[in-house]
Amino acid sequence: MGRIVLKDIRKTYGAVDVLKGIDLEVAEGELVVFVGPSGCGKSTLLRMIAGLDRPTTGTIEIDGVDVTARGAADRGLAMVFQSYALYPHMTVRANMAFGLQNTKMAKAEIDARIAEAARMLEIEPLLDRRPGQLSGGQRQRVAIGRAIVRRPTAFLLDEPLSNLDAELRVSMRAELSALHDRLGATMIHVTHDQVEAMTMADRIVVLRAGKVEQVDTPLGLYNRPANLFVAGFIGAPGMNLWAGRAGASGFTLDGGQVLPVAAQGATTLGLRPQHLRLDPAGPLVAQVTLVEALGAESVIHADLAGGQKLLAVLPGQPDLARGASVRFGFDPGHAHLFGADGLRAAA
Repeated sequence: MGRIVLKDIRKTYGAVDVLKGIDLEVAEGELVVFVGPSGCGKSTLLRMIAGLDRPTTGTIEIDGVDVTARGAADRGLAMVFQSYALYPHMTVRANMAFGLQNTKMAKAEIDARIAEAARMLEIEPLLDRRPGQLSGGQRQRVAIGRAIVRRPTAFLLDEPLSNLDAELRVSMRAELSALHDRLGATMIHVTHDQVEAMTMADRIVVLRAGKVEQVDTPLGLYNRPANLFVAGFIGAPGMNLWAGRAGASGFTLDGGQVLPVAAQGATTLGLRPQHLRLDPAGPLVAQVTLVEALGAESVIHADLAGGQKLLAVLPGQPDLARGASVRFGFDPGHAHLFGADGLRAAA
């Protein structure tokens, strides 16, 4: 159980169109991540699925049943919020039990579900503490545990890791992925962090300005972005996107450098920073403006002739000084080509 289907979901606030016709199917047991820049509509879409808000038009189906007009309590879903939303005066045990008690569930069943969730999340020693006595990561585990005990049709997670520090975010996203594997439950996770999306998702839904730009697996998005927006948004650091024109000899950058790439009809060429390498005979000549030495790798910022920016991620600690003229090479098979309409072009 847990198949969710959205058909032509639109949401309008006054004259503002927030969601502009979303069609999406989430398979049973799938972990789908909604990602996009602030204001793209990802949290609004999650609220529509949760029943916390109603679409202006369109339908929402859960396991083949139209639930568009149903309230949140009647959809069988559990939501985990960014702010944890725990009752500060209650113990962890009481917070996890509260929703089940409201359904008149037997105490023995409630206790069994809490024990099972606490064991799964490794929060058994915390059950008699209050939220104010917990760290951010512990509070997030409790919020997830409160959702687990309900045994919902699907879990909805609204930026649950954004309040955590960087190190804890890394460990918590690994825990959430492992939890998804153990439960086998449908999960929809909203985040603005594309690295979080790449590491957790079965599929990613990339949103911009209320529209779906592309739906694919993480590596599908990385290897074959459908348009310029997805190309620039997915991947860290972001893809180099250089303007130019296609010709018989290859792709000519606006600064005049010719790259050996078959590029019929293309007006933009993309290369990921990780796919550039130092090459004394390489076709890309750039002047170094900044070197970020990170130890295991170095991030090189440079300017191409004509003023376009180049970003390269190189292994190790290359000896490059600011102002140095450097040549870069690449495998033409790693090039991404886009037409004047911003869509992926045929190679």
